[in-house]
Amino acid sequence: MLLAERAGEVVAVQEITDRVWPNIFVQENNLRVHITAIRRALRAGAEDDIEIVNVPGRGYRLRADVTIEATGEQAPEATMSAEIRPLPLPLQINRLIGRESCVTEVVECIARHRLVTIVGPGGIGKTSVALAALTELRTRTAVCFVDLTNCTSLAHVATATAAALQSPMGQDTTPAVLVERLRAAELVLLIDNCEHLIDIAAKAAEALLHSCSRVRLLATSREPLRVPGEVRVHLQPLPVPGAADAVETIASNPSVALFAERAAAAAGGFRLAEENARQVAAVCRSLDGLPLALELAAAAMPMVGLEGLSTGLVGRLSLLSFGRRTLARHETLEAMLDWSFELLAPDERLILGCLSLFRSTFDLAAAVQVATPNGAEDARAAQAILQLAAKSLLFIEPSRQGVAYRLLETTKAYARRKLEGSGHAEIAARRHAEWVGMLLDRAQADWLRMDRAAWWERYGNAIDDVRAALVWSLGEAGDKRLGVRLILASAPLWLGMSQFAEYHRWLQQALATLDALGQRGGAEEIQLQVGLCVLLFNADRPGEGFVRAATQVLRIAKKIGDPVARATALWLLSGQRGIMGDHPASLTLAQQMLAPGSTDVDRDLQHFAQRVVAGMTFRVGRMEEAAAIGAELVRQCSDRTAYGAVLRYDHSTILRGNHSVTLAVQGRLDSARALVMETVIDGRRLRNPSSFCYLLSSAACPIALWLGDDELARHYADLLGCVADENRFTYMAELAAWFSRIADLRMGKPLQPFPIDRIRPPLPHDKDVFITACAALCDAEATARAEASAPHWATAEILRADGENRLRAGDAVAGRAQFERALAIAETQGAGLWALRAATSLARLVTPDAAARILVPALARIEGDEHYPDVRAARALLPELTS
Repeated sequence: MLLAERAGEVVAVQEITDRVWPNIFVQENNLRVHITAIRRALRAGAEDDIEIVNVPGRGYRLRADVTIEATGEQAPEATMSAEIRPLPLPLQINRLIGRESCVTEVVECIARHRLVTIVGPGGIGKTSVALAALTELRTRTAVCFVDLTNCTSLAHVATATAAALQSPMGQDTTPAVLVERLRAAELVLLIDNCEHLIDIAAKAAEALLHSCSRVRLLATSREPLRVPGEVRVHLQPLPVPGAADAVETIASNPSVALFAERAAAAAGGFRLAEENARQVAAVCRSLDGLPLALELAAAAMPMVGLEGLSTGLVGRLSLLSFGRRTLARHETLEAMLDWSFELLAPDERLILGCLSLFRSTFDLAAAVQVATPNGAEDARAAQAILQLAAKSLLFIEPSRQGVAYRLLETTKAYARRKLEGSGHAEIAARRHAEWVGMLLDRAQADWLRMDRAAWWERYGNAIDDVRAALVWSLGEAGDKRLGVRLILASAPLWLGMSQFAEYHRWLQQALATLDALGQRGGAEEIQLQVGLCVLLFNADRPGEGFVRAATQVLRIAKKIGDPVARATALWLLSGQRGIMGDHPASLTLAQQMLAPGSTDVDRDLQHFAQRVVAGMTFRVGRMEEAAAIGAELVRQCSDRTAYGAVLRYDHSTILRGNHSVTLAVQGRLDSARALVMETVIDGRRLRNPSSFCYLLSSAACPIALWLGDDELARHYADLLGCVADENRFTYMAELAAWFSRIADLRMGKPLQPFPIDRIRPPLPHDKDVFITACAALCDAEATARAEASAPHWATAEILRADGENRLRAGDAVAGRAQFERALAIAETQGAGLWALRAATSLARLVTPDAAARILVPALARIEGDEHYPDVRAARALLPELTS
């Protein structure tokens, strides 16, 4: 029509495209396709005197005599009869990776529904999935791709659609005419990038669906169209590999596969290999599996290297230009996010910035609290947050409590920069820290009423938010008092999540903060010093720093009259004396945990003191008394331990572990085995690394060795070593190495060189434990120490071990004397297992009648059959002696 109006004149290419496709970019080859079609139609009409001439570099001219026969709108019949031939689909250069199931879902949805919207944030691959679906569908029906990126009005949408359909609409591209053109058509129409025209796109879609019964619509948008009958396919980021995944698993991961393929295209020499797989996996995790971010990272790799991508990636990558030159909003992450950000209302922009302070998932109530300065705006804020979720800037994840929200790392980094430039960053950071405080208060309230696994599922991920709140609150502009409170309240999280080294630094910083505020010497310092004791104990044995911190707790507790703190300090000091081998002093300190004449003692405190007294009563060799106290406490105790108990040890775990040791030494072997195995299972579930390591080192490993189950002992030692390494428990790692070596020695396995440079000589109590499991470790120092002090829990076994050494050296008289002393002490203490061992050693040196008189009563005191090596060895001697 344009060329006919200007017959004989050269009409410039730009003028033609401006007239036919206003306000959208059309490549010149599109125009050539249309010109070719018109020439073909003219030739079919046998009008030899009509010709369209191409004037190179200028445009096109119609050579013909033209008569205008009519003006105005074309008749509807002519519109209805026009042929519609959609343009070919855009060429997909790169193959689609990791989206096969998504494409299948879209194709299946289109087969059943007339409107399907692919929803997801920018850069997640909505267009790629939609085009892949159309490619499959075009074998069954006509398909058409309409890009709305450059459209700004309903008229532009209609024009873009007409151009994509190659509909001969001339100057009239009104929506009504377009609907008429499509009324009889059967096709799948993809309208791509609807988010900036969401209302217009929704109205256009509804009109097409209502009037064109054979047209199906596929849309891509960052938020749903919310048109009746719409089915949504929410596109998620590509799965990313886990931190502990094997190299084979990493190689098959979709995010890694996408990065590797694009990196190989950008840098011809790159390939995924064992030496770089974990670095690539770390890059993929830091980018949340967002396809655009992965492609940008891969394109940048030749310039910055894989190592460079691993550090500060999200912040730097957002500014790097390695994306598509032909699509400006995908050239950088910054441009992609700017596109979404500019579509937000002002209050939505500010709220998105506030939500970037969350380090993990959060619920709607948390989002409202952090995003609003006061309760008056809560309703508006909640609505804005829901809008951000609808626009795919917040991801929604299912949780036990309903739904949880999170931001992709790329979005989070972008939004945080916007927040810092808004002037609201400090206010929002305070609200976030206050929310963390409320969350920890709720966690403490839930500790006693919730199942432990459910508690960790709900609160375990809060550790990253706690860390962020501490950074702000203990910083220059922060609230120092709030920071100290958060350090104290978050102790269970740090300990349960195996973050001991970092928590140690926070404790030191909290003490320095109290010092700067002039507020040392109160209840807060007590809690900090107790936490410090636990960390020092595990990191470097109970040395001078440990004693100094425990003594400070005792001093403050006496000054302010805090009975729980006083008992805790005495427990710490008692434990230190016991490990150093001074068991009488240890018991004396334990007995002082409840002040003389104190009344109305808290039940938990009373049980705590009784448990420590029971343990130290066992250590001085009063087995029956210790067993009686322990049995009563086990009967009464529950694993519902106090929230603050994780700063010390879990009462139930330690109580049952100690009691199982008492049972084993008494000779109640079956009971001891059952109790300790059950306690190990429960202790691991409670996620208190301090308690669990204590249980393994003080009960599980020794008992397994005493009962002759060397394989189980090796398993417990490996578990102890693993937990100790995870938490950097140097002391416990040393004990694990000793137990592993003893188990291997007993099983006759080849021994690896013992790392003496890293494994220090054992402390007195630990050495005694090792001797009871392996008599060959008994030396002159251990024997002299045992003989120089009052008999304690292991004295009988140490003397027996020394007797065996003397016997091997050829001194049968001295050996027999040690066996007799060991048997007498064991029988006096009620240590049935040590008595059985001493009787067995002695029976080999006396007459048969005397041996029988020794062994029979010793065996009678043992609970357990020949499953246990000590029982088997003693019974094996009886037929021999009888004959």
